[in-house]
Amino acid sequence: MTSSTATPRSVLLRSSWANVNIGDVAHSPGLIAALLDAEPDARITLWPMRLGEREEAMIRRAIPTVTIVRGDLDEAGVPTTPELAAAWDGADVFVHGSAASASLVPELAVWRERSGRPYGYGGVTVDPFSPPAWGSLERLRVMTQDLPATFLEDDARAIIDGAEFLFARDSISLEYLRSQRARPGVLEFGPDGTFAYRYRDDAAADAFLVALGLTAGEFGCFVPRLRYTPYPDIYGTERTREFDRRYAINAGTVGLDLDTLAAAIATWVRSTGQRAVVVPEMSYAVELAQDELLPRVPDDVVDQVTVLDRYWPLEEATAVYARARAVVSMECHSPILASVHGTPTLYVRQPTDTVKGEMYADLGGADVVVEIEPDGPEGAAAAVEALLEDEAASRATSSAMNAAAVGRLREVARTILFGEGASEFTRGAQEADLVSTR
Repeated sequence: MTSSTATPRSVLLRSSWANVNIGDVAHSPGLIAALLDAEPDARITLWPMRLGEREEAMIRRAIPTVTIVRGDLDEAGVPTTPELAAAWDGADVFVHGSAASASLVPELAVWRERSGRPYGYGGVTVDPFSPPAWGSLERLRVMTQDLPATFLEDDARAIIDGAEFLFARDSISLEYLRSQRARPGVLEFGPDGTFAYRYRDDAAADAFLVALGLTAGEFGCFVPRLRYTPYPDIYGTERTREFDRRYAINAGTVGLDLDTLAAAIATWVRSTGQRAVVVPEMSYAVELAQDELLPRVPDDVVDQVTVLDRYWPLEEATAVYARARAVVSMECHSPILASVHGTPTLYVRQPTDTVKGEMYADLGGADVVVEIEPDGPEGAAAAVEALLEDEAASRATSSAMNAAAVGRLREVARTILFGEGASEFTRGAQEADLVSTR
């Protein structure tokens, strides 16, 4: 794709996948911020999948110019609300926002058939293995490379090949799609939109510190998770056979996983003498931290550990991360939010997670990632020690990684808004600007 338009295209963004995960909440305002950075007068309409009142209010405060529409497509592919119909008719380009997969195949098929206008993907992972397979990022890359070029399913291939652009948020996904001979107009690396999320509630963060007796720069944040999110518990739905399998895996792995985070917490407290605050990226993690993580924290440090007793808003979380000395997270998006403020961070990755975690190495921050298998508790403890040994280097890595992501998102934005092409991304090209933390 080499042509471009002089006037920015109006965008219909399909995103906001869930309210129960502040990482998912950040996708939409992050990508919208990147688009507006490229063109302040851009017309952007958000069509959310799930957006609660609290989250919608935050987006409207952060980005007053955005239009938000509700509705679905009926069985015939017709919008079910007048506002969605107007947005559908008025948009120049349909964008699938940052996500764990290149989904929405039916919606994109309807858009292509009915409108004939361009569409594309802004920062997605395409992982052919997880679930059900799992492994380290290195192992998953090798497995992906061994797949035949015909592995991509036909319906997904048809939609991807018809896209004007597809930006993969990690190089494993990008290499996989290229090996499958996928043919969108642009197929390149484009980071998760969360890297561009900057809105924060400083008053709420100040109140947070006062309520917990904390001092800015003298505490660490730690984020737990299970290998598989217990969505039936969250949404009150019936467990399927697949969720029975996932719950069983959680039961068999929660010990190792939370022992690993507990080792990081213990190392933090023993090394710094400072508080460790356990906070949620997902709503269920509040109970998980209290019932499963806290009992695993060693007796000599447990008095220095506080578990936040509520699921907090995104804008409060990112403001607290700005005040933290470090953020250590088993969830993938809290390290991204920390990087916005240059806060030193570690991503303690579970092997069942998708290959999205490769984005850190792609942006020059390979040392940010700790693999629970094989690194385990010892590896997490060593990573925290290394972070503390050279905090200036850790902070530089976090800041430069975010700067690299935001710079790349400028190209993503110009492709979306103006139909421009994108330069080739070289994995790890930023490493010369970063200082290794380990």
